[in-house]
Amino acid sequence: MDQTSDKVADLEKGLHAHEVQCEERWKTTFHRLDSIEDTLSRIEGRIIRSAGGIILFLAGIIASFILTGAPLG
Repeated sequence: MDQTSDKVADLEKGLHAHEVQCEERWKTTFHRLDSIEDTLSRIEGRIIRSAGGIILFLAGIIASFILTGAPLG
């Protein structure tokens, strides 16, 4: 019976150590995912601003052609 108690105690110690390690890994993982989300949000904002600038630029070119009466085609 003593060996069984020792095995159970060893398993409990091992399980506790495993839980502590897993908790730390999850914290690290969630921190990294938050960082990745922030980076993707910044990239998305830059893409949207760039697309808006390109659209305004092209609209300006078309407007200048229309106002000067130059043929578009």
